[in-house]
Amino acid sequence: MASTSASILVFAFTAVKALLEVFLIGFSGYVFARNGTLNKSTLKSLSVMSVSLLTPALLFSKMTETLDPTLLVELWNEPVFYFIYGGFSLLWSRIGSRVFKLDGEYARLCDVATFFANTNTLPVSLIKSIALSSGSSFLLKDAADTPLKVAARGVSYAMIFATLNNILRWSFGVALMGGMGDTTKSTFNSVNPTPRVATPSDSPTSAFQADGSPGSPTDVHGELTTLLDESAMSSRQSTLASVWSKTCNIATAVRACLTAPVYAIIVAFAVILIEPMHEALMNPDTIWYTVWSAIDMCGDACVPLILISLGGQLGLMEREKASHSKATGRSEYLRGLASGYASNTSSCAELNNLQTISPSQATSNGAVVPSIILRMPTSTETLEEQMQHRSSEQLTVHVQDEQSQQISSIEQKRGILLVLTGRFVFVPTMAIILISVLRIFFPQLLPIMVTDPVYILTLLILSATPPAINLITVAQATGKFETEAAQMLFYGYVLGIFVLAIEVAGFLWLTSTLSTL
Repeated sequence: MASTSASILVFAFTAVKALLEVFLIGFSGYVFARNGTLNKSTLKSLSVMSVSLLTPALLFSKMTETLDPTLLVELWNEPVFYFIYGGFSLLWSRIGSRVFKLDGEYARLCDVATFFANTNTLPVSLIKSIALSSGSSFLLKDAADTPLKVAARGVSYAMIFATLNNILRWSFGVALMGGMGDTTKSTFNSVNPTPRVATPSDSPTSAFQADGSPGSPTDVHGELTTLLDESAMSSRQSTLASVWSKTCNIATAVRACLTAPVYAIIVAFAVILIEPMHEALMNPDTIWYTVWSAIDMCGDACVPLILISLGGQLGLMEREKASHSKATGRSEYLRGLASGYASNTSSCAELNNLQTISPSQATSNGAVVPSIILRMPTSTETLEEQMQHRSSEQLTVHVQDEQSQQISSIEQKRGILLVLTGRFVFVPTMAIILISVLRIFFPQLLPIMVTDPVYILTLLILSATPPAINLITVAQATGKFETEAAQMLFYGYVLGIFVLAIEVAGFLWLTSTLSTL
């Protein structure tokens, strides 16, 4: 009993250390965003650099370094786990939305937030920190294993989840949200040529000449044959156009999924499966090893960069929220001045100084805030004219809203509770049950769980992460609930620091226990 308590304390200390490293790096990005060093453009540049270079480099280097053909075959189950976790997430979100009686559109946001978890930033950094700590010796698969190899394998396992997440986010994720916003639907059958419609003069029953005299049977037969030929040709053209359109749509969808990380995985698989290529790349005496070493060095920069970007995104959301509140407060002040103008003419001087607040002036750092347009009387207007203008055009308020749906504060809190409970409680609980049953009763089905403890730990950590930070991007793309998505993310990551510290300690203990069976 004392030994068990001591081991739990060791695991808790290891978890806290790993999360503290993540927090410190992410907090630096938060500070840079709050003081204006990081803004939307710089964060977008960092994101493009991460997706186009650093993440593919991390995937390629870690996979080619740690995986072999046998291990690749054993990884068939990881996509299965991804969709099982997704099924648990949607089950929780759909049932919870009905229990809490959430708005239908807002419930879709909860579906996306629960389904798409953070599968790269937090898991990768946590696994690397845990693998390199002193209390993680139980993660070694054999005597020849090293903490660096453990970390590389864990990163490879996590990044496969992350790749699936990225592929589905802009297809299934957007579909869950109800589709892209501000898109113009094409007209029905617009890609197909319009079949030729026979006019009365084309009809075989109208066998008359242009002068009204009856036509000969030969003419009627010729017209009928021509009409049938044209109809068949039009039908074939319509079918070919329909097939071509569907083929183009499929090609577009596949091309959208083939991002740089996906290409990196494909190339890594090829290198692993082709033994001469793999030996040439990993042999320190070859020039190809220099190329691989440069790729590996870029991959090492990926984790701190995406953590800084994560902190920067949260800091930017808080900065825009503060700017929004400040601008809204000034708008309320202007409303008060305008409403008092009719009864207190002494306000005229101050209103003349304020004059007009345009929507562009009322927008700060990209945040859309209410704007007020005040019509001021000119100096040449008489008192009677001024009173007439005050009664008819005293105040025009133009409010720009980011969405048409208005969610009450109570409903919004219920949605946040639903998402965070699903991400931090329900899905991890189901994952613990599933993995424990498979490891204890069906070890022959998943030999990788028996031979590599870090695989179990990676699956457990992936089940308990907060919503993906790209939730805000999906909300912006669909034009729905951007503010609500930002608040979900803020509470998810603030609470996640404390919740994950407890859960990761439990995951370490469970992994250690299962690895001794």
